[in-house]
Amino acid sequence: MDNFVVYEMIEKLKCKYIKRWWSTDKCFPVLGEEISSKEKMIREKGMDQFINDLFSHLKQCPKNKDLQTTWKNTLWALIKNVAEQSDFTEESMNHDFAEALPTVTHQFIGKVKAFNAEMKLDKLLQALRNVWIMNLLQVLFQVKVEYTPAIFAYSMLYPYTDNYLDDPEVSFKDKQQVSQRFRRRLEGEQIEPDNAYEAALFDFVGMIESQYRRAEFKELYQSLVAIHDAQYNSVMQHNEMTSPYEKDVLGISAEKGGASVLADAYLVNGQLSDSQMDFAFAYGVLLQLCDDLQDAKEDLENGHMTIFSVTLKKWPLDKLTNALFDFSNTIMADSCEPFDHEESCKMKRFLQKNLTLLIFEAISQNQDHYSKEYIKAIEKYLPFRMTYTRKLYKKLKRKYTNFTNIAGYTIDDVILIATEM
Repeated sequence: MDNFVVYEMIEKLKCKYIKRWWSTDKCFPVLGEEISSKEKMIREKGMDQFINDLFSHLKQCPKNKDLQTTWKNTLWALIKNVAEQSDFTEESMNHDFAEALPTVTHQFIGKVKAFNAEMKLDKLLQALRNVWIMNLLQVLFQVKVEYTPAIFAYSMLYPYTDNYLDDPEVSFKDKQQVSQRFRRRLEGEQIEPDNAYEAALFDFVGMIESQYRRAEFKELYQSLVAIHDAQYNSVMQHNEMTSPYEKDVLGISAEKGGASVLADAYLVNGQLSDSQMDFAFAYGVLLQLCDDLQDAKEDLENGHMTIFSVTLKKWPLDKLTNALFDFSNTIMADSCEPFDHEESCKMKRFLQKNLTLLIFEAISQNQDHYSKEYIKAIEKYLPFRMTYTRKLYKKLKRKYTNFTNIAGYTIDDVILIATEM
């Protein structure tokens, strides 16, 4: 195969999905059944009860190993019950995924703690989100849903590289130097790390190499270099707010998001068909745009350019959000090929539902940047009232910050114990 097959495919797919974005319907989306205020309030009451019960149970995690078994069973029964009430059942997603998730989660968290005991929970959860995305891709590709060294290594690169490049305390020159040296390692060059940070990055590459031989999986390593380049290009647009006509703002986000999940897919399957590459890239673009909408205010404050943060300064987000709904629905509702087996099609429907909820969440967090008419219209379809959603995040943050356990465990300790099998 051509040495540049992945780079060429990424450029082709980026153009395809940018073109599709510009052809999206900007009218208010079709969102199914409206949810009455009465039903929302019932759901809110149930969610409040669940959160209170959940944290109360987490605080009761015992020291005794034998007692922990009963404690864990009660905890997972509590979570499963609320998931079923929200229609997130094994039947609606995939049995193997639902069954493997606790095991994979525990294995990953345990490995993180062994690799870096000081990693904060928010960074760990950021990495864990990517682990679950790769597990979802395992279902789509009909690969066993499991933890692998490659899944660990690539998921850890998120908090290590993305957050380092976004850190305003790190000089532009240092970012350039580290980025250049890491790129050389991704290309296969054996270079000695200059510091502990580089040593961790190089270790992650070594873990991937232990699972996938470079000579046999050239495209996989091309995909890793491609996402590295896309991340670096994204950081370059963070230096200042300029006109969107000066920089390809949409293209940069599309390439970063698409290349990221494309690398996920390669690390799950080793090799990909053109149609598998297409879906992975499209799904990555979708997730990136949802993240960009979620982070619009923060990006604007930090001078990070996305189509949403640039819009935020002068126009409401109504039409852009409508476009995102249409973009999501169009991509996820496409033919199931190359996922023409029942479980893969079911998983695509599950992903589509989750994307809608992700957009709802982003709207709730950016309520002030929509027209009053839009908020009034969209709120009819949200699972909770807009005011409740805002309070919910504050409540969760408060409970997390003030967490104390009877046995002296931290919240991180309790989560690890809860996922032990």
